[in-house]
Amino acid sequence: MFNESSRITIHLFREVERRKRRVLLPLPDGHWRAPDAQGTLRDFAWSDRVRASPLYVLGQSVHAPYGLDAQLFRLQAALEDVVRHTPEDTRTLALVAEVETARNGRPGPVVRLRADKP
Repeated sequence: MFNESSRITIHLFREVERRKRRVLLPLPDGHWRAPDAQGTLRDFAWSDRVRASPLYVLGQSVHAPYGLDAQLFRLQAALEDVVRHTPEDTRTLALVAEVETARNGRPGPVVRLRADKP
């Protein structure tokens, strides 16, 4: 019996409203700028809150230690943590991760996770 060999590729997005429609803006490097309550543009970064491997790696296929389910669970928690700790960002409605998965060398489904701003 062999252990599962899984990989994930995380693509991060922020959901904003544009012309009365919700749109996803890609965050390939995990950085974005958004206005605070006073209208001042502020810088935000995924890596400010998420430092655990492999969750901080965006856009690259990386090994998923402890399997896909464990990493997807941890990623959901990371999304929720980041939205809770960026109240100054008045434009972002949610953070969304689209995760390409592979298990034992075979491509799996793309999983979409989201965390809405409180």
